[in-house]
Amino acid sequence: MYIPNQWYAILETDELKTDQPSSFRRLGVDLVGWRDSEGAPVVMEDRCAHRQVKLSLGKIQDNCIECPFHGFRYDSEGACRLIPANGKNGPVPRIFQVKTYPVREEHGFIWLWNGEARPEYPPVPFFDELNAFTYATLRKPWPVDHSRAIENQLDVAHLPFVHATTIGRGGRTLVDGPFSKLEGNALYVWTRTELDVGQVAPKPAQLHQPESPWGLCFKFPNIWTLRISEQLRIMVAFAPVDDENTMMYVRFYHNLVKNPLARRFIAKAGALGNNRILKQDERVVFTHQPRAGGLDSGDKYIPADRPILLYYQRREQLIAEADNLVLLEEPAGKQAG
Repeated sequence: MYIPNQWYAILETDELKTDQPSSFRRLGVDLVGWRDSEGAPVVMEDRCAHRQVKLSLGKIQDNCIECPFHGFRYDSEGACRLIPANGKNGPVPRIFQVKTYPVREEHGFIWLWNGEARPEYPPVPFFDELNAFTYATLRKPWPVDHSRAIENQLDVAHLPFVHATTIGRGGRTLVDGPFSKLEGNALYVWTRTELDVGQVAPKPAQLHQPESPWGLCFKFPNIWTLRISEQLRIMVAFAPVDDENTMMYVRFYHNLVKNPLARRFIAKAGALGNNRILKQDERVVFTHQPRAGGLDSGDKYIPADRPILLYYQRREQLIAEADNLVLLEEPAGKQAG
């Protein structure tokens, strides 16, 4: 289930080449990406409008993507500019149009607008403070819906069990709350765990917002960050492939030193550490049934799951708001029918 009218982080910038098409699947659709003569990213449906073969098997020619089957050429707007069999100056019927998506290139990601084109777009979501940090990325495909991957990063209670030898050391199984709040499309979570010596864990509703900074932040539709310290962060983009697969872009960010070589080395070392932690998650998360989460998934929740519940409640709200907007924009006659 994908939220309409949102910017989704779908790729990193180096995955789109200037001299050849790139094939990938996102949001349940086979896509092809390339760059025009000015280096601007282009993402379109990976299907020629003529005989519906994959455009990604073709090549970039004269600032167009050329179909490998009959040489049809499509520009960055998806319009066919040449049908070789009709001649260079021959007719090009308007029906030969490939669906093209609005995209942005920011913060080292390619962002795809999951909605109809519009004159103006909202800014892409991000954690702007990270722009001063250095990062390295670990890319991992996960055979689960992106909702399950997001759940995992909002789940405080799993740490002492899944990560007992790494970030969950110490056996602090009792979860205080956690205190969580939504501000627009941002979900903030303050995490605090304790050793269980017989005390009862306070419920989220019993807590007040801590004075300390938040620990986790998720921004809709698909990015998350963990504040380790003011100089260390983990950031994840959960790129939906389809209902059963997600591409995880896991970045280790730091601002520990000034030397460029040392900054890159530390970032790469941090990415290796992320891989060890993710492997611990994978052993459990990959067994989820059903593969997609949600309020109707059959899962049952405890107070410590409040961040997950807030995520799903806000997701449902955003989908409903988008559906209502479509109804308002449709002609009255069409609504009546």
